[in-house]
Amino acid sequence: MKKYFKVEAKCGHVGHGKCIWITFATTGENGKEAARKVRDFKRVKHDHKDAIGSVKEISFEEFMEIKALNDIDPYLHCKNIQEQRKIPGFEGRIVEDKIELRSAKKKDGSFRRKLMELATYEADFVIRSYLKVGECA
Repeated sequence: MKKYFKVEAKCGHVGHGKCIWITFATTGENGKEAARKVRDFKRVKHDHKDAIGSVKEISFEEFMEIKALNDIDPYLHCKNIQEQRKIPGFEGRIVEDKIELRSAKKKDGSFRRKLMELATYEADFVIRSYLKVGECA
């Protein structure tokens, strides 16, 4: 049975570390299927764990209202950043993206340190063996 859902999704292409929340209307057997469909929409931040904010079952009338609002939303129809900048009041819709996709990795120097210790040990060994050979001869 086809049901109607409104799904809030985090959309991108508005600047590094920023996002814009858009409500999409979609159909599906259940909320999970509706969320999966919306995650694959253009502009939605597909690979973010928190890309889907909420999923709610709605009536057909609400479904059509949301579809109509999205049809007139210029953000969903602009092709480049220049068109996006021309949208009046658009900067007010942009929010900071709370969760970054990847946390910055700490550089662990232990591997490089072990390599240097090994190289130093080998160099000392070669020098000592050379000196020992010189003493014996």
